[in-house]
Amino acid sequence: MKIMTSYFSSKAPNEQKVSIAKWPPRYFKGYRAMKLAPSNPKAEDWEKAYLHDLEQRFPQGKGLLEYLGEIEKNTPKAILCCYEKDKKECHRSILVEYIKRYLGIEIFEWEENKQASLIK
Repeated sequence: MKIMTSYFSSKAPNEQKVSIAKWPPRYFKGYRAMKLAPSNPKAEDWEKAYLHDLEQRFPQGKGLLEYLGEIEKNTPKAILCCYEKDKKECHRSILVEYIKRYLGIEIFEWEENKQASLIK
């Protein structure tokens, strides 16, 4: 699986960006993975609320691998994006842990410097 994570304003290739935000930026024209978007991004305990969303949509990871496959089919080398630059302050970190826990798949953060070094 070649899915990564980042944020909308990163320098990641726009054609690879996939929104996992409830409301992506107006300029965003890419694929929207609504099943990975938080139902209430402004919840007081957003981490707990988002984990609850994932558990409701993909109980114990059921159906998650198939959904990620749909995303990859629509957007090869997809980069799941939301707003926060710091992944620790964002729901994408919870999603990454959920995927790892139930699917055993590690999803890494897209980083400009690492991507450039892979090309050379």
